[in-house]
Amino acid sequence: MAQGVVQRQISLPTSKAVEIAYKSIRQRLSRSLVVTSGIVLALAFLMSILVSEAVIGSIRQWVAESSKSPQFIELRQKQADVETQLADRAAKLKAIAAGVADLPVDPKAFESATGSPLDKLRKTLGGFPISNDDMTRVAATDPVALRAWTDTVRQSLAIRETLTVPQRIEAQMKASGVPSTPLEIENNKIQKRWLVGLALLVAFVGILNAMLMSVTERFREIGTMKCLGALDSFIIKLFLIESLFQGITGTIIGVCLGLGLSLAASYASYGSYTFVNLPWGDLAVYFGICFVVGMGLTVAGAVYPAWQAARMQPIEAMRSDN
Repeated sequence: MAQGVVQRQISLPTSKAVEIAYKSIRQRLSRSLVVTSGIVLALAFLMSILVSEAVIGSIRQWVAESSKSPQFIELRQKQADVETQLADRAAKLKAIAAGVADLPVDPKAFESATGSPLDKLRKTLGGFPISNDDMTRVAATDPVALRAWTDTVRQSLAIRETLTVPQRIEAQMKASGVPSTPLEIENNKIQKRWLVGLALLVAFVGILNAMLMSVTERFREIGTMKCLGALDSFIIKLFLIESLFQGITGTIIGVCLGLGLSLAASYASYGSYTFVNLPWGDLAVYFGICFVVGMGLTVAGAVYPAWQAARMQPIEAMRSDN
């Protein structure tokens, strides 16, 4: 072999870089958790903002369009029919009461016929078409007619409550400070974009700092690997794979956490109407966006530390006290 001829350098496979990166994360678990927690918090915040906007937007659209929906048109027609039926049954109660005006009052008969005390039922139904005494007499003589009237009243109240849900939700949104006018909605979007940008910037700086600290702590390890023949590309690959492990874990946890907390908070405020017209397709897109942002954020924060580690001279790294 001629003197001075450089032999072919051996490039370690990616699988070996993955193995070393995995062991490094386990050995420096606290440092890894710092990086991962920053990603989790940033992505949870971003996902919660996107999901909250989607939920509020779907509820706002439902409130605006509900009055013209087939369901509410059918309910209004049903309410008219029930009100007519209620008037007829109230008239029947009055006729029965007029025929039994001489009978004694028996409150127990009323409770036996309806399953509820008279005063409690009066408050629940919002009043009676006849006096309390006449109601007890009707209960004793014709409990079927009385139960028919109470069932019709309950049906009417249930329909009325359903029809007023959009107005109540709209009032609740205004009371909670949810933007309602186009100008307020646009201003709110701008504010949230600034908040999201600031959160991502803070997360990026945290990731960059943690990765730089990781490089500083591993000067001797990096020098040893380079002395054993590790190429600069292998060192860069090693640090990028470590960041990808942390980024994938932190992003998935953060996105799921943001989605779950946002939906739970909306459900606590608006109940099952949270899921009315909820754009599940948009939520899937937001999940993908957040995943890409999280991975990009992690890799971007690891590029400079990886480059700094790769350009170190072995002799300088071995002399380090870290």
